[in-house]
Amino acid sequence: MSSAAYAYDWEEEQGSPELGKTLMIVEDDPDLQSILSYNLQKAGFKVRCFSKAEEVLKVIDAAPETVPAAFLVDINLAGNMNGLELTKYLRESKATAKLPIVMLTARGETSDVVTGLNEGADDYVPKPFEMEILLARVHSCLRRAESNPGPIKGGRTKLSSSGIEVDPVSHQVVVDGAPCQLTAFEYGLLTSFMSRPNEVLSRDDLLLRIVGPNKVVTGRTIDVHIRALRAKMGPKRADHITTVRGFGYKFVPES
Repeated sequence: MSSAAYAYDWEEEQGSPELGKTLMIVEDDPDLQSILSYNLQKAGFKVRCFSKAEEVLKVIDAAPETVPAAFLVDINLAGNMNGLELTKYLRESKATAKLPIVMLTARGETSDVVTGLNEGADDYVPKPFEMEILLARVHSCLRRAESNPGPIKGGRTKLSSSGIEVDPVSHQVVVDGAPCQLTAFEYGLLTSFMSRPNEVLSRDDLLLRIVGPNKVVTGRTIDVHIRALRAKMGPKRADHITTVRGFGYKFVPES
């Protein structure tokens, strides 16, 4: 694994209000673990690294007050519990329910992105990634957590707003009481929007969440899928997904 893919000029991060906070990295690749630890510490974070989910749970169960500010979790882990299972456990545990979780994985398929987000992850960064992108997403998750300190919805909790219901277990969508058949891409868009109401999501952010960086897809693809999603939602609900010119899209629930 080349460290060049993860290089970053960390000095630009000095002065960030999130510095000094602890991040727990759960990654069983020793090379990547070292690269992440080095760069995140240079960026001002305190870092604790683990190779197995069981190690993390042992530490948290023994001393709940030592929970970090955020978790970086790989999907494929050594041990008996993978990253998706760990994320589900962290989201359902009282001590960690509202802490940001950023998933790291080599997988880039739509189903894997959707599964990770549905299990409770706040963001999804497929490998290989640029350290600048990862740091930006960690900062973004920390800022969201501070501005909204209430509990984050569990990954298996239904999303319901403005006549739209999404069941993350069955992946069924219901609009005004009627089933709404969506493609995996459209489902990923809708869950991304509804899990972050009133937050503007750029095309690049949506693409990274849904298809990952290794797919040859343009930002305008998002526009096509959003038009299709709006059409399936019907005229009464389509307007909840609004265009923010020059920035992206956001989901505006009924007031």
